[in-house]
Amino acid sequence: MSSITHTTLLVGLKGLQNEQVWADFYARYHPLLIAVARRLGLSEEDAQDAAQETLLAFVDGYVKGQYDRSRGRLRTWLFGIAAHKIRDIQRRNRRIAAASGPDGGDDAIDRLPDDRALGEIWEAEWHRVVMETCMEKVRKCMETTTVQAFELFVLREWPADKVAAELGISRNAVFKAKRRVLTRLREAYRYVDANW
Repeated sequence: MSSITHTTLLVGLKGLQNEQVWADFYARYHPLLIAVARRLGLSEEDAQDAAQETLLAFVDGYVKGQYDRSRGRLRTWLFGIAAHKIRDIQRRNRRIAAASGPDGGDDAIDRLPDDRALGEIWEAEWHRVVMETCMEKVRKCMETTTVQAFELFVLREWPADKVAAELGISRNAVFKAKRRVLTRLREAYRYVDANW
């Protein structure tokens, strides 16, 4: 994931020929769009379609100047496009299921989330992707043993003694690793969340 700033990204997206910026944008948002669509019950194929349709609609709208930064964040606008595309696919699937029999579409109707639930899913996936990006940044700038100690102790919930024995470090070093990595994660999170 690139560390390109939000403003630089927005300016770069104005030029369709700026392949690197568009590649960064795709790498940043495509996995998020897939994850949200999958959590909303779309098949892998439909999730890919929803992500692709969202990105195409985004490009079209952005190039036409439909995004107004003063009205909200880019991710919020992208979320609106994604929600529309996902619901279109869900409605299409519901119509196909309804055509297959008298009870075919009822289950699909029940699975359509309301706006609040859809927003919660988007925010949860957004947070997950931002945290993964932050961990990538931390891995690149900290000692491997420190990061491993954090991952084993905090993420995998191993006892401190077990982590210390596994990595050949002291129990105190495990706690220091946790504190150091959490500090870096907080710094990275503030930056990534503000600039994505």
